[in-house]
Amino acid sequence: MAYVLLLYYHLIDEGGITNDQTVYIDSKEFNPFDFIDFEIREDEGTSLDLDEELIRKGALIHLICDLNDVIGEFDEDYKDQIFTNKIIGALKKCEDGPIEEVAKLIMLLDVPESELDYPKYHELLESIFEVHVKGFMHRKLARKP
Repeated sequence: MAYVLLLYYHLIDEGGITNDQTVYIDSKEFNPFDFIDFEIREDEGTSLDLDEELIRKGALIHLICDLNDVIGEFDEDYKDQIFTNKIIGALKKCEDGPIEEVAKLIMLLDVPESELDYPKYHELLESIFEVHVKGFMHRKLARKP
């Protein structure tokens, strides 16, 4: 959870999904591919006090940030990158998962690179940021102790 919250901090600090925001996350400690289908299994009578949904969403947002970095860096050749295909493959496994915009993102990217609708793409990234990052923080701050 700490790595997800650190990522969220940098996303909020920069005002959205921009670039290089996952560089603050140690990939040996938090590999987003390992956490997209994370499940908590607690022994009866114990509580690990972990937010399973936060971890799953954070892993997906981490992958979306990484994908955005690849698209920004390689522009019309981003689909030729092995990492792009790995990210899109992982996102496809989560189309019906905790971030409904993932299905829209996959559909938007299902065109040749030269036909990517960048305004819609950035609008979708903004929506993901607003709903899942800022929304999470707003809900936490609005909770009454």
